[in-house]
Amino acid sequence: MKKIWAICLFELKRTFKKPSAYLLMLAMPLLFTFLFGSLFGGSSDPTIHIGIIDEDQTELSTGLITQLKSSELVSYHVVTAAEAKNLLEQQEVQGVFTIKKGLANQLIQQEKPEITFQHLPNSTTAPIVKQMMNGTVLTMGMQVSAANTGSQYNGMELDDIYHKLARGLENQPALTKIMAGDGSTENVLNRMSYSSAGFSIMFVMMMMLSVTGALIEARNMGIWSRLFTTPTSKFQVMFGYFLSFFAIGWIQFFLLIVMSSVIFNVKWGDPVGLLVLISSLLLAVVGLGLAIAAFAKTAEQQNAIGTLIIVSTCMLGGVYWPTSITPGFMQTMAQFVPQSWAIKGFTELNVGGAAVGDILTPIFILLAFAVVFFTVGLSRVRYE
Repeated sequence: MKKIWAICLFELKRTFKKPSAYLLMLAMPLLFTFLFGSLFGGSSDPTIHIGIIDEDQTELSTGLITQLKSSELVSYHVVTAAEAKNLLEQQEVQGVFTIKKGLANQLIQQEKPEITFQHLPNSTTAPIVKQMMNGTVLTMGMQVSAANTGSQYNGMELDDIYHKLARGLENQPALTKIMAGDGSTENVLNRMSYSSAGFSIMFVMMMMLSVTGALIEARNMGIWSRLFTTPTSKFQVMFGYFLSFFAIGWIQFFLLIVMSSVIFNVKWGDPVGLLVLISSLLLAVVGLGLAIAAFAKTAEQQNAIGTLIIVSTCMLGGVYWPTSITPGFMQTMAQFVPQSWAIKGFTELNVGGAAVGDILTPIFILLAFAVVFFTVGLSRVRYE
């Protein structure tokens, strides 16, 4: 174990001795976050446009839509099925809710109402919109349940009691912003937050590309050949390097989280969710760096190939801009790059207030990427 730690600490010291490392780790991602966050409007209009198909056509469904429309964050449009299809194809709405028939009976019987949600692929607004719908339906369910109980005791009609409850709720101010602990409001679609997460991912990948080049340098300079003449196994060497890469990635991400929170007021979300998501992402990124290093013959070749791969997949995966504004075939392709899943996880943590249990899909997919990359990389590592 001492040999593993010795290799790890040596690589950490070697990396942090380079002034250029701090430029790549901190200065560049913060600069790109500021430029793109400002360019695309960190304080621009955050309104989300959502269509609603009302198949129920009852007073309850109308009441549900009325309560939804009280939000200033989302603009709801009642449309037909044909109109909804056209609006989605033209990307004029981010999603469409369909309220199925039987809403009243489902609420009275305390069943989950049948409300479907169709949204644009990789939509970054889907989590918050679904959360708002779930909250509104839950509130309406409590109103209907209270009205049903009241009608059994005082003989009043259920509709009359429900309308009194609903009118009382409508007189209350709508919750349109998320309140921070200090009483300040947060823009849930803040472009600066999106850019901060995206460029943190990109420059962590760039940093991992740089540090994994040490594997090629060590092989080409004969360091491994000399190292293996000592009682040191290949496992100890590779695990020592892996620990150093993983630690460098975490140090970089931690510093970016702290600095972006202080400088740009970015709210990153649940700490436990962040811990698991970032660790999964780093495993995938380190694996990718190892896989690229295994195919390259020189550090320069690895840097050229890796930069091309990282920049192109970052553009495809939603780092520079949301994938929802790209053509359909590009949105499909984005499913096959790790950045898109990392962005999805960060968005749900930042915007939707999700916990670790809500981002299991991005986490498991990132771990699957890690398994593939490590398998490819380790199978092709040349120690001589």
